[in-house]
Amino acid sequence: MNIQTTILNQNIVLLYDSLNLQAIENTKLRNLGNVQAQQMVITPEVIIVRYPSIVVQMGNKRTKIAFQESDGGIDAISTWDIAHKCNELASASESTLGAYGFNYGVEVTIEGANTYTAMVMMFAPDMQKVQGILKGTLLSLSFTPRLAFRRDQTLYDLMLQPIDEQRIQVNLNAHFEFEGITLPTQDQLKASFHQEFEYLTTMLPRMFEESQ
Repeated sequence: MNIQTTILNQNIVLLYDSLNLQAIENTKLRNLGNVQAQQMVITPEVIIVRYPSIVVQMGNKRTKIAFQESDGGIDAISTWDIAHKCNELASASESTLGAYGFNYGVEVTIEGANTYTAMVMMFAPDMQKVQGILKGTLLSLSFTPRLAFRRDQTLYDLMLQPIDEQRIQVNLNAHFEFEGITLPTQDQLKASFHQEFEYLTTMLPRMFEESQ
């Protein structure tokens, strides 16, 4: 089985006990380190700032740092620096970090297998039992599995949505929350983000191979 993965979206989310947007220094948002804003939208409910390859959205007790694909990848832009600068601005407005998380959206293409069949074999392998309960012949079965699980101190939310017979969209959230939490250093944040993405890309082949 040949499995190919295409990145659709990736982002970092910082969650706070409160987030007073009126206390955020907008002038500092215009220039975060060496990155200058290209566009800003400011309302009482939300602040949206567009930088080269990055979009920052603040509101509803959270800051989302979403990055677009660039030629050099996420390591070629100031993702981790911007995350820290945004957290510093939130802390200056007397907001306390309560959790943070990573979100990954990927499209998986499976050659040599049917995604719908793979999903059924993975989550409903005993079709005879299902038909026995129905007392009829099952003609089709479709669903979007969503799995919540824990690895060590990290909480995960995994969603699998078939697109067609060879493609499936996968969304994974890795959530970090514990007492006294602080945002890791830039190097640690970068390493952790890559580690969780590597976990996703190595877990998916195991998942679909086991369903055969």
